Amino acid sequence: MAFIGGKELVDGFVIANEVIDEVKRKKKTCFIFKVDFKKAYDKVCWEFISYMMMRMGFNAIWRKWILECLSSSSVSVLINGSPTKQFSVNKGIQQGDSLSPFLFLIVAEGLNGLVASTVEKGLYKGERVGSEGVMVSHLQFADGIIFFGEALDDNIWAIKAIMRTFELASRLKINYGKSQLMGVGVEERWRAEMAYRLYCKEGELPFKYLGIPIGRNNRRTAMWQLMVQSFEKKLTT
Repeated sequence: MAFIGGKELVDGFVIANEVIDEVKRKKKTCFIFKVDFKKAYDKVCWEFISYMMMRMGFNAIWRKWILECLSSSSVSVLINGSPTKQFSVNKGIQQGDSLSPFLFLIVAEGLNGLVASTVEKGLYKGERVGSEGVMVSHLQFADGIIFFGEALDDNIWAIKAIMRTFELASRLKINYGKSQLMGVGVEERWRAEMAYRLYCKEGELPFKYLGIPIGRNNRRTAMWQLMVQSFEKKLTT
């Protein structure tokens, strides 16, 4: 969802709840894998960023500028054809730098492509929802990524292969200690075994995705009140 025009944070929240509601209603089984990334932006492979920018249509000049920002110890801004005084960016791009969120989206789009390719080849089975049976394999908004899939051992192995490939290519590390595996209609024993395979924690519904509770009854006023309180808190700080 990171590069689809017109999409907003709330779209992911609505889709996630729709998947869970349909699985419960049809008495199916489903797992949910919530990924947590280590925020080590300075560890990301610069060549991978350049490759992803090329795949996304950035021309050579733009790629050159970005890589120079990453590899140089200082940068300057060109205003009306004149460069400003140079300023330090230290160790390339890190969390907190204004470019970091945008570069993260470019890097994470590589993961989106890996998942799409795996689904297309029939190696990963997401959850089909709606009257047209649209498959939902994962949701991605900024650095918030969650997987949905049929409760199959092969799906877990596929996720493990996807994440390992992505780590090797991008050098962006997954924080498995904070990542969570949850289930809808699955046996606790199966969930525990799969969490062990993924080296992650077991989680429970409801859980928070981008600060919004997922898996609660979204028709209840109390659930939306939590969101209202969260927005009020952000607006007053």
